[in-house]
Amino acid sequence: MRWLSSALLLALLAAFTALFLRINVGNVALFVPPYRIDVSVNLALLALVLLLSAVYWVARVVQKMADFPEQVRLYRARREEIGANRALVESVKNFFEGRFARAEKSARAAQSSSLTAGMAALVGARAAHRMQEYSRRDEWLDLAGLDADIETARLVVSAEMLTEQRENDAALSAINRLQGEGRRHIHAMRIALSANLQSGRWDEALKAVRLLEKRNALHPVLSHRLKYTIYRELFKAQSTDAAALEAMWRSVPEAERQSPEIALEAARLFNESDAELGRLAAEAIEAALQQSPAAWDDSSLRLLDEYARAQMLSPRDQLERVEAWLKAAPPTGPIRAGLLRAAGLICLRQQLWGKSKAYLLESLAADREASTLLALARLADAIGDEREAAAYFKEAAAAFATAAASIPDSPTAVRRTAQL
Repeated sequence: MRWLSSALLLALLAAFTALFLRINVGNVALFVPPYRIDVSVNLALLALVLLLSAVYWVARVVQKMADFPEQVRLYRARREEIGANRALVESVKNFFEGRFARAEKSARAAQSSSLTAGMAALVGARAAHRMQEYSRRDEWLDLAGLDADIETARLVVSAEMLTEQRENDAALSAINRLQGEGRRHIHAMRIALSANLQSGRWDEALKAVRLLEKRNALHPVLSHRLKYTIYRELFKAQSTDAAALEAMWRSVPEAERQSPEIALEAARLFNESDAELGRLAAEAIEAALQQSPAAWDDSSLRLLDEYARAQMLSPRDQLERVEAWLKAAPPTGPIRAGLLRAAGLICLRQQLWGKSKAYLLESLAADREASTLLALARLADAIGDEREAAAYFKEAAAAFATAAASIPDSPTAVRRTAQL
């Protein structure tokens, strides 16, 4: 259709031109003293058109010649940009393939274009870091710093690598620059969390965990585990000062104090640091065991063993609490056995020998736990039955050895032995 339209347009133009030339029969006189030239109007118009066309094309040629150096420069720049883009893609590809030397080489080739130089420098820095060429890494980061558009990326990459290198102070310095003016960069907060954990800045690590929680940037399970680790270290730091330890526990939000793992860690330190803090150990455990015993799990069993160690002002109240839990506990299973053992240990501490033995034997019948065997051995030793004590000690040692062998490198059995 386009060629048909063009042919029709040319036909109309030719018809118009023929008609125009036919009706223009006048002359044009040109005076060039001492000469006079007479030409027809049509010829004069044709000459004028040809002259204007010639001037136009000459001007075009002159313009092209003037623009030629710039065209060559642009052509070379485009070629360099295409080459730099290819080099950047090749650098990233080699980096993810683990060919770090090749990645760094391609990153150097990508420096030929200002559009790719900054990003290529970051890839080069990462590659050099993986090869533990830290001086070259820093040189790459300096190159990346010349591109203001990627400053955020440069600081994030720098903080990540410094954290991996355990240069935590330098990493946190980069994060502080990134987080300036009240900005909150989620990934940077994660890096700051790692750096604070590695350097033992537990208060700052706890703040980072809570900020990430608010932004739903941490899985709840990971968040809980991190808070347990942080609180454990914070409690340990205050373990030699009973007043400071109590103040630290009071500063923990109520929802977190109800965590069985956190409550257990605090209760252990309360029981080990000062007998007067036994009441706090009992309070912590009772707060964590607010649910019905039917909903308890393995962590609740560890809490019960620690509860039995707590030196309360009123052991009678402590025993009554355990007996109340027993009434609500399932009729069989490890939870009931744990409650019976806790009741037996409380009676043992109060020298209620008969009642202690009854509870411990019932616990042993429900679940032949090594800790219960050890408690019976201590009871037999306390009442002077050396033969029975030796038998229970021997069986308890075998049970603890079996448990330790089934969980390599686990200190649980040893810890529970020491506690009982």
